[in-house]
Amino acid sequence: MVGVNSSSDISIPESIANELTTLDDESLRDVINYAQSLLAERLPQTSQITEEPGEEIISIWEHDGYTLVTKKHSCVAGCDDCPHGPYLYRVRAEQSFVNGERTLHWSFLGRVEKSDC
Repeated sequence: MVGVNSSSDISIPESIANELTTLDDESLRDVINYAQSLLAERLPQTSQITEEPGEEIISIWEHDGYTLVTKKHSCVAGCDDCPHGPYLYRVRAEQSFVNGERTLHWSFLGRVEKSDC
């Protein structure tokens, strides 16, 4: 392993470091984007699921290829029945055909009875 620079704790295999030094700026940016997309694919989907304002996540179950999320929602107006739910969603990571970015796709599955939560 070779250090990227003398003040850095980051190290990479020497063959990769040598190849990177031959690249122009645009190619280096492409390498960075590629590496970031690889890292995003390796992140567990649960780490990408966060509560939005007015939501309460009750449970998250990770499965192979998708995640089940149970959550409650509050209305903007804050009605007497708030929060609503709990509701069950299937969440999958999908790659955009437009820009190639991976985003989470939420599919509403239905209301969950409290005994099922």
